[in-house]
Amino acid sequence: MSSRIFIKCEDAHVLSTRDQYKDLNPKERFRLNLHKSHCPGCRKFHKINDKFSSKMKSLKWVKLSDEQKKSIKERLKEHISN
Repeated sequence: MSSRIFIKCEDAHVLSTRDQYKDLNPKERFRLNLHKSHCPGCRKFHKINDKFSSKMKSLKWVKLSDEQKKSIKERLKEHISN
């Protein structure tokens, strides 16, 4: 990204995703907020991206045993072959 103030939507999407991980410097955060202030599509993208990230963080991950994994693979193979 160059040092321009106004950014393209593609750049805003990248910054929005990085923002979810708190990986923006103040200049990038300013550019993203400026862009979102006049671009409804990127505001919507940021909002959806934020919801997705918070849902992913709230998931309870389960560790499957090797036997469970094998069972799932077999069922998937059966389903695909039918």
